[in-house]
Formats: sequence, C-alpha cells, structure tokens
Amino acid sequence: METLTNTRSKHYERPEILGILLKRVNALKNNYRQNIAIIGYQSLGKTALIFELLKRCRGNDIVPAYIGIKPQPIEQFAKNFIGVLLYQYLSSEQQQVEDDFEFLISTCKTKIPKTVNAVIQTIAAMDKQTSEDETYSALLELPYILYEEGKKPVVLILDEFHHLDNMGLRNPFLELSNKIMVQKHTMYILVSSALYAAQNILSKKLSLLFGNFETIMIHPFDNINAKRFAEKELDNFEIDEVLVNFLTYFTGGYPFYLDVIIEQIKCACLDNNTKTITEKILIESLEECMHKNHGKLNQYFQNKYHAFLSTNSNNLYPAVLPAIAGGRKKLSQISSFLNKKTHEINRLLAKLIQTDIITKKGVFHYINDPLFVHWLKYVLCRQQNSFNMDIYGAADKFGTEVKKLIDEFISESQKKIEQRLKELFESFENDIIELDNKRFMLTRFDEVVISNGNNSSLINAKRLNKSWLCGIEKDYIDEIKINDFLSQAKRRDCIKKILIALEGIDVNARLKALDAKVWVWDQKILNDMFFLFERPRFIK
Repeated sequence: METLTNTRSKHYERPEILGILLKRVNALKNNYRQNIAIIGYQSLGKTALIFELLKRCRGNDIVPAYIGIKPQPIEQFAKNFIGVLLYQYLSSEQQQVEDDFEFLISTCKTKIPKTVNAVIQTIAAMDKQTSEDETYSALLELPYILYEEGKKPVVLILDEFHHLDNMGLRNPFLELSNKIMVQKHTMYILVSSALYAAQNILSKKLSLLFGNFETIMIHPFDNINAKRFAEKELDNFEIDEVLVNFLTYFTGGYPFYLDVIIEQIKCACLDNNTKTITEKILIESLEECMHKNHGKLNQYFQNKYHAFLSTNSNNLYPAVLPAIAGGRKKLSQISSFLNKKTHEINRLLAKLIQTDIITKKGVFHYINDPLFVHWLKYVLCRQQNSFNMDIYGAADKFGTEVKKLIDEFISESQKKIEQRLKELFESFENDIIELDNKRFMLTRFDEVVISNGNNSSLINAKRLNKSWLCGIEKDYIDEIKINDFLSQAKRRDCIKKILIALEGIDVNARLKALDAKVWVWDQKILNDMFFLFERPRFIK
C-alpha cells in the first residue's frame, strides 16, 4: 500500500504549475471542480510535483488520495486503492494513523460506517471471484460514498493512469468516464509519462470528458530555469557559467538528470577537498554517473533500454536506436545503415513513436531524451562494438568524448548567434520538417549572407532568384521593431520571413507578425532546430 510519505522535491516544484493545481484544489472546496491531466516524459519531476501538492493539501477539509498504477492483479490494485483512501481520510481527521490495512478498516468503522461497509462488500465479492470489471466499478464508487458520508471532497490522483489498460479490464476508461461525470465532488488528476498513449486515451477513450480536463504538459526546464536549478544547488561552490550552460545542454534540462549529476559533483568536490568545480571534476562526475556499472544514470538507462527490448521481440530494435543516436535521422539513412527495406524500418519507427522513445518531425526522427542519446553513443555503442576488455581504457575514452563535447559546446557558445544561424541555414538539404505545428521544406541555399544593424541583424538566404529573410533581434520586440523588419521584408523575392525573438515579443507585435505571415522563433523553437541538426543549444 502506498502512503503519502515525504519525498525529496528540492526545486522541482515548478511554481507556476503548482499554483494552478492549488487554485483548482481550493476551487473544489468551494464546489467548483476542474479535472486535470498532467502529461510529460519520464524524469521531468511530475511525481515530485504531485507530492509537493499533496504536502500542501494537508488539512481537515479535503481527502487527497495518490494511487500509483502499474500492470497488476485487480486484488492488489483494490487493496492499495482502499488503503490509501481510508488512510488519507483518517489523516484529514487529524487522527493518528497506522499503515496497516486491518487497523484502517476497524478504525474507520465508527467514523464512516457506510464507506467501510461498501469496502467490506467489495472485498467479499472479490473473495467470491466476482469479475475484475465489477470490482473496478465498485472501487471507483468509493470516493462518492466517502464524500456523501464524510462531507469532504476527494482529490483522486491516478499516476501513470494509462496502465489501467494493462490490468485485464474490459473498458476501464468508459467506466472511469461514467464515474467522473456523476462524482461532482471528486477531482481527478490523471498523470502519465506515456505521451502517445495518454493523449490517445484523452482524445478517444475519454473523448466525452475531454472538455472537462485541463491538460498540463510538463516539459524539461528551459535554459533559465535549468541554470537557476543548477546554480541554487551549487550555491556553495564555484563553477564557471559555461560549465553550468554545458550541464543545461547536456541534460536537456531534465531535472532528475541535473539532480543526479550535481549530487555526484558535490561528492567529487568533497573527495577532492575543494569548493571549485573544474572541468576535470565535471567529466569525472559524468563518468561516475553514466559510465560505471554502479552509476545511477547508467543503471537507469540500462533498465530503460532493456525494458523496451523485453517488450519488443524484433531483433532490429537494438540496432535502430544506436543508428538514430549516431546521427542517422532519416528513414533512408537508417535503412541503408542497417541494410534493410525501408517499409520494414518504417514499421519499427512507428512502434518507437508509439512508445515515446522517438518523435518524427517531417523526415527527421530523433530520440526524445537527449541524455539517453549521449548514453547510447558513448556508453552502449562503445561496449557493444569493443573487443577490448579494458574497463579503465573504456572509461578514459568516455572522458575523452565528454571533453570533446565540452570543447565543441564552448566553441559554439563563443560564436555570435548570427554566425551560428548562418551555419545552420547552410546545412539545409531540401528536407521536409515539422516545427511549431508548421510543415515546410528546408531549402538548400546557394548563398547565405549576414548584414548587421543596431543590436539586430539580418540573414539573407538565397536560392536562385528567391530568398528567405531572417531577422535576429537581441532586444525585446515591440511594434516599432516589427514594423522595421516588415519594411525590410517587402522585397518581391522574399518567400519566407523569420524573426528570431531572443528576448521575447510584445503581444501586439506578435499579432502583427502573424498577420504578415512572419514566423517568430523564440529560444525554444531555435533550440529545437539546433537539436535536430545536432548542434549545441543557444544558452544566454
């Protein structure tokens, strides 16, 4: 049985999202219910966020119940569901609680007898081998019975809710939707790290309720928040900003990865009796986490990789992921590298998309987790392709690769953004891409020219007698600046207009840009482009 024990939330809270959740919980107390779906890849701090919410919801006017769901027998699910609900009710009564199922039943008998009677009937029905679907339906009825008797609204959190489909139930989401519609005093928070499956469930299996769910997408930390996280964790240490920026790029802004690596860095500093984090300490810490057998991230990725392989029997899967990690992002490149038919590889890629391992943007396939890419390239592939049993030599090679990555990152960081964009445009090869909900061709240009202005620059990318015009604004963009750019983009040969907003853009300026068919790239879109072309993120 899961109970609400303390969890190490550190700086995962994401105050803007936590604020929304607390607002919705407070509204529930005033008889206004808004159900929520929280979706995001693994290792982004969703569960830590939920436990922070639970910690702040403690009181005597609400019953918060967290249920972690996994493929399991209905009996195990039922005991956990009942135990958590009764435990949290007693906690809300400010009563001393024991983490014991029989204690919960006997103690609640005098306080909420109708609820306990429903629990006893459900357990008795299971003993008589009633169907899993009847048991499931009876369990979902309990929050309603508890509210009717105890007069406390329930916040029911179903973590990894997509696993309800893997419990042998006939139609778990139809039954869930029926209960949600009538239980006006139960707020449902559905959480999932399986984006493809969760979005499919919300849009199809819970389609009647889709408008009743507020969907919150959890993303990796952006550059600012990733740096803030790292700097706060390392506030007693000295570290060059470029190394903090490298950590942001290397981890992709995933809070779990930042946390593990930073903890290892602190241990390394302690071992070396220093408060100064050098490049050497950083490399050794990454080696300890990602390369050594006992390393926390190495074990995490090993488990992730082998768990995927165990559920997919096709013997090509072990080769497809390293191929993509090695820079082969197009179907033709992957098929050629593996010497297989494109239709065969295409089926495998479709499966990888459905399991949230990769995403397709136009002709490009990329692995969603950037640190997993580094592990595949510099740990797994090295181990699989090496005839040398020298583990120390392998560690040195890993360190050399990381040193090379740091050097490349520093080199790119020292370039002006205009030069980096020029080199990006020069790498286009007439490929189709999807970005920011737009689908377009990345033209192979004949010439890319930079012209500099007052704290802004223009890139003119030419192909035959047509051109793309890309404006780069280093200050906040207002209506004056957008008008400036539009006046320069009036040329008849200009077929695409892009504006890079490094410091953001005014709402009216954005509307004017939209009306003039100017595509505004913020730092996220810009870094998505750099990521697709395996270039370091732009980090200020």
